[in-house]
Amino acid sequence: MATCLFALFSLRSGAWAQMQAPRFEPVGDDAVLDHGTGLMWAATDNGEDITWEQAKFYCESYTGGGHTDWRMPTLAELDTLFDQGSTNRFKAFQPITLTGCCPWTSDTRRSRARTIFFMTGEINTFAKSTSSSMRALPVRTAH
Repeated sequence: MATCLFALFSLRSGAWAQMQAPRFEPVGDDAVLDHGTGLMWAATDNGEDITWEQAKFYCESYTGGGHTDWRMPTLAELDTLFDQGSTNRFKAFQPITLTGCCPWTSDTRRSRARTIFFMTGEINTFAKSTSSSMRALPVRTAH
């Protein structure tokens, strides 16, 4: 009986520890693994205004975490980073750092592309030539 209780306690303790593990894990200084989605993100955006074409090039050229298969996120992927409860100006889950409101996504329609306004969570569509407050935030599939 004691062996069964110990085994049950060990199993529950392991499951409890896994549930308490942080969702985001830094990978070096320049990448963050999201255990909730299986995605790896750049730890911070590009840091300056950027058009959609420039952002696409930036994402595809990124080499953070020792990887070269980075890309621009989809709208659905980017939405997983919005933290409604954050008190930061740009409401991204920590340790992701945004320096501007609106990271570009790969979701496009003709000469326009979609983004999320990280102050409110609102989804917007802008001309790809827009650069003011727009950012590039590379992502890759980690698994």
